[in-house]
Amino acid sequence: MDVIEKLQEKIQQEMNTKKRAIVFWYDPQTQVSVDELKEQLDEIEIRKLTNNNFFQLKVEIEIQRPTESFLIYSDVAKPADKENMLLDILLYSTEFKADETAMLSETLDVSDYVLRPKMEQYPLFFDSKERKRRLSKILPKQADDYHFELSMMATLVKASVPDIRVIVRQLLMEGILVQESELLKQIKRNFSFERTLEVIGRYFGVSLEKDNEPLVQLLNVLIYQHFRQNAGFTAEDWEVQWASSSPNVCALFVEEWLQNSDGDILEEHIKEWERVHQVRGVLSKQDIENYKLVDTFPVVDVLIIEKCIDELIHQTIHMDERLSLIEQRLHKYWGSKNKIKALYNTLFEVIRIEKLKPVINRMHQQEDFYESYAKSLYEVDQAYRNFMYHFTRLSAKEVLEEIASRLTNWYENEYLRRLSEEMNFRLEEGYVSKLMPQRTFFSKVIRPILEKEQTRVFVIISDALRFEAAYELHEKLKERENGKSDINPMAASYPTYTQLGMASLLPHRELSADEKRGILADGLSTKGLDNRRHILKSVEPQTEVLKLKELLDMKASEADQVLKGKRLVYLYHDHIDALGDSPKSERETYGAVHQAIQDLQYAVDRLSRLQAKRIFITADHGFLFQFKQIENHGKIPAVEGQVMDKNRRFAIGYNLSVPEGSIKLTDQQTPLQNVEVVLAKSLNRFKTGGGLQFIHGGTLPQEAVVPLIDYRRIEVGQPVDIAVAMINKVITNYRIPVSFYQEQCITDNYTSRKVLIAFYQGDERISNEVELVFDLKGENRDRNRQVSFNLVEKHYKIGETCILRIETVTKKGKEPYLEEEFTLRLYEALY
Repeated sequence: MDVIEKLQEKIQQEMNTKKRAIVFWYDPQTQVSVDELKEQLDEIEIRKLTNNNFFQLKVEIEIQRPTESFLIYSDVAKPADKENMLLDILLYSTEFKADETAMLSETLDVSDYVLRPKMEQYPLFFDSKERKRRLSKILPKQADDYHFELSMMATLVKASVPDIRVIVRQLLMEGILVQESELLKQIKRNFSFERTLEVIGRYFGVSLEKDNEPLVQLLNVLIYQHFRQNAGFTAEDWEVQWASSSPNVCALFVEEWLQNSDGDILEEHIKEWERVHQVRGVLSKQDIENYKLVDTFPVVDVLIIEKCIDELIHQTIHMDERLSLIEQRLHKYWGSKNKIKALYNTLFEVIRIEKLKPVINRMHQQEDFYESYAKSLYEVDQAYRNFMYHFTRLSAKEVLEEIASRLTNWYENEYLRRLSEEMNFRLEEGYVSKLMPQRTFFSKVIRPILEKEQTRVFVIISDALRFEAAYELHEKLKERENGKSDINPMAASYPTYTQLGMASLLPHRELSADEKRGILADGLSTKGLDNRRHILKSVEPQTEVLKLKELLDMKASEADQVLKGKRLVYLYHDHIDALGDSPKSERETYGAVHQAIQDLQYAVDRLSRLQAKRIFITADHGFLFQFKQIENHGKIPAVEGQVMDKNRRFAIGYNLSVPEGSIKLTDQQTPLQNVEVVLAKSLNRFKTGGGLQFIHGGTLPQEAVVPLIDYRRIEVGQPVDIAVAMINKVITNYRIPVSFYQEQCITDNYTSRKVLIAFYQGDERISNEVELVFDLKGENRDRNRQVSFNLVEKHYKIGETCILRIETVTKKGKEPYLEEEFTLRLYEALY
């Protein structure tokens, strides 16, 4: 099809859609003459545009002949809009483009005066159909010179968008040495290496020299400026070599890249930078306060960890400061990585124990020993268990071997010894705890609900779930938005072993022991699920008894059918005791506790989806666990006599001996009235079968204080509201302090809100992004927070605006929450 045919087609399209055609043709190549047009086009008026007839044409087209069609032909290039005297007519008519450049201009939707110079300047780029195709996909509409060049660069480096940050990331990922970079070779051949460096350098505020490995120079600047942003000191040599007039732009680039899926490439660059430039040596000369906020190099966390270890060894640690610092570092980029995270978690528990040590000096002051344990002492066992759990899984245990040895020595030889001495004294005085007895659980907790409410009640009994572990579970359940958790201690029945503990949690008036049938509740055997189901059904006919795993493994429809019409459901969970009671696996006890907490969290989640509104979680007994080899002096002779049942910590029967290091309980101290009960005192173990490290059956609070968690499913509370607490929302500096106010206090009706906050112009983020959790309690004045943002350095017009965007972070992702407009008045940008 020749040019006249194309023109006729364009004219006909216009006539079909608008009834009249007004077509402009700018033809600087003079492909046709006006006479040729008049000969071949008789259905339209032909007018040649000159410098002097635009007004005459305007009158003729719009006033004298308003219904006729016109072709306005010009043999010069199309002028810029501001110089085009017939622009108003052109905007409601159409333009015909005939040469290759013009047609490409139309395809790309870019002005002819932008495209034509680029095609002349970079002819090799436009020789490729594939490049033109990729360019058409990413080029913004009506792009100016700068964005057209960005799009060409993006096409050559195979970036998905014409964004300088994405382009640079593509270049740095492909290779930072000029001779090795295929992408740079493409830019040199088809665009301009010098112009690329100029554009990149201007954006990041640095001068890049083509003969001096510019990408290496750029990477040095980026990494150093990210470091400098949070460093409390200046490294003069680095400052001289890698200065930037746009440090916030550089820091934001590194932050965004690390958060990207290909951040591992930058990680390797950072590690190499750290090694080559001896960052460890530089930081070692500084006080920890000068680099504790730096999130650029992994060695920062290594130095903090080493500093904490040294302070612990020399007993110079400021515990609250270091606990706060570790919590902060765990949310940093390198601090959240597996190996460093594991060390931080381990250290956190060590420091926590150091802080808790003084509580053992007050254990004798409380009237009720178990009550005292449930208020504060349990935290020592919780911290030590978590410490050992993390420590035994470290890949680099040697750095904490000395601390672990010292801590275990204190825990077993100081803490447990003093605890057991206090318990011995009280036990010999006939101690009976004031805590609610475990054996009254059904009558005081479950029966009143069954009698007064229609609520279905679930009871989960987790074998050997001791109080401190249950408290950790309780803290996690409190975080659930659709639930409320309370926890109280109960005093387990002596001796603290599975058969008696399980029987104590069933309805009964009295408990007794039988040599063949085990523990009896009102004369009925309590062994096994069938017997327990029979006892429970005698009180509440609509009862189901299952192993917890059995229910959780069911499909929802199966579970609904099993639970249909049931008022009471007893569920049995056995993970801790199953591992701990075996000599082969008892060393995995703390891992078993960790798993049990996860199991029970999942159980609550699953039961909630099955519409459970009331869930109780308790245990038959706790346990005592010691890592060290048990010495001979801790082993006492086995009880002799008519022994019905026994383990390392107790014996029940008739005519029992009481070896030295043991005690016979009074009738008031055990619910078993028809037998004698002898318990090992202190940390002693009877010389009989079973493991030595994991034990229970005695009276130490770790064994005998059992939890009672009361979890209720409630209507989901509303997340708290947040306001930007600033009257004048004016930005006058690149560092912006912003105050936030949490409007409601955290209650049952209001839950926490996790947010991501940053400044934007359109869809472009122009500041660092901050993650905050608003979970504050207290008075109005206690619910304020201030955060600093760093604005990217670029020219902002005085009076233009940007948006502070706040997004709520949920399990499903991010949701828009609040936007506040700020006015930019950065006067210093004018100088």
